[in-house]
Amino acid sequence: MSRLRNIEMWLNAVWGDGRLDLIEPLFTHRAQAAGIMDGLNFGPKEFLEFVPAFRAHLRNMNISILRSVETDDWLWTLLKIDGIGVTNCAPVSATGQLAMRFEGDQVAEAYNSFDAISIFEQIGLLPPETLALCLSGETLS
Repeated sequence: MSRLRNIEMWLNAVWGDGRLDLIEPLFTHRAQAAGIMDGLNFGPKEFLEFVPAFRAHLRNMNISILRSVETDDWLWTLLKIDGIGVTNCAPVSATGQLAMRFEGDQVAEAYNSFDAISIFEQIGLLPPETLALCLSGETLS
């Protein structure tokens, strides 16, 4: 099976179904993922804590790959995340990008960029148009 198909299945199993047992086997022992939270790199152990925290806000999560580019040991994807907000039962849809370098079948490093502001706006934890508010000088309190 291709890396792309494996990653799509993994994303939906871990993030969508909560299969935390699949996190560690995907990564090398020294793997790090950057870009999830500013200033923090995540290894498999951090994902074991982060995934349930994120899933506490979204249910019926489905992740689809809109675009991808694969080279020898790199895979880049443009993703779409769909789900339902737990607190407001509103549909949630956002995009993100994920670039991964592989060593064999395992991820050795990853770089993430997701529209977290949009997700938290849609589930009601941030006000609508948060980015526009911040650009105009408003503070969120």
